[in-house]
Amino acid sequence: MANPQSPLDRSLSRLLKSDPPRAKSLCVSVLGDALAPHGGAIWLGSLIELLAPLGINERLLRTSVFRLVAQNWLQSERHGRRSLYLISEQGARHTSHASQRIYEGAAKEWNGEWTLVALPRTGNGLAERGELRRELVWEGFGMIAPGLFAHPHTEARAAHDILDKLGIPDRALVLSARDLAGAGGLPIASLASQCWNLDDVAEQYRQFSRNFGPLEKLLEDAPAPAEAFTARVMLLHNWRRIVLHDPQLPGPMLPGDWPGHAARELCGRIYWKIFDASETHLDAVAGQDNERYAPLAADVESRFGGRPR
Repeated sequence: MANPQSPLDRSLSRLLKSDPPRAKSLCVSVLGDALAPHGGAIWLGSLIELLAPLGINERLLRTSVFRLVAQNWLQSERHGRRSLYLISEQGARHTSHASQRIYEGAAKEWNGEWTLVALPRTGNGLAERGELRRELVWEGFGMIAPGLFAHPHTEARAAHDILDKLGIPDRALVLSARDLAGAGGLPIASLASQCWNLDDVAEQYRQFSRNFGPLEKLLEDAPAPAEAFTARVMLLHNWRRIVLHDPQLPGPMLPGDWPGHAARELCGRIYWKIFDASETHLDAVAGQDNERYAPLAADVESRFGGRPR
């Protein structure tokens, strides 16, 4: 790191030691948050340099990049003895889909409509049903009855995309529905605590605030660019891991003291405090001798509710 004696550096080092990031997952965080807004292309050597301060050695990084290429997250180009890596079309779709959950969060209001996915009793094998269940749960759906999944916010398109991805577009019903609890039925929302593991997600948000809250005071003095970039990667990587497992239920379905609200506000404040300095470091490393490195995309300014004025 740039300044091993600084209080910020010591705090980041403690966080890294307590929860070392996995190389491949960290790569995905950097690709989506930092590189995609600049066109998504980087030399392998530059990526190694960016992630070395986070404990990712060259061997681990090369293995992770190789796997991301195999999974069609990245594409590679050979330029003599050098390798340039670019976010693929599939990687860009994944990144765009995750960005809404990372930077915007769940809807504050809700029109009462649900997206339902129903699995017929026949026509799907156990392996297919298990894979579909995993994908739907990751997307935030809750199982409200055997073979019936519901989400109050996710659009039906997301469910169709999952079915297409698994190669079973005609094996499940995708429905739009509204509660008729006024006629004496049970409201689906009343099953929230049974269908979604909100207690575990709430504790993850509390831990995030405990871990990163102290950084806010340490950032009263502007950090060095390299230090700011390391802080940004750690902040977003930890935040991403939580929000991508949060079912993103709309505000009316959450407890009034939901810790995700305070954690999101904290994340946004820290993000914008370190953003400009982190971009200085990113430009110097990822932009070096890289004609594919584009100016920062304008839509970045809307992240976490917009840059403070």
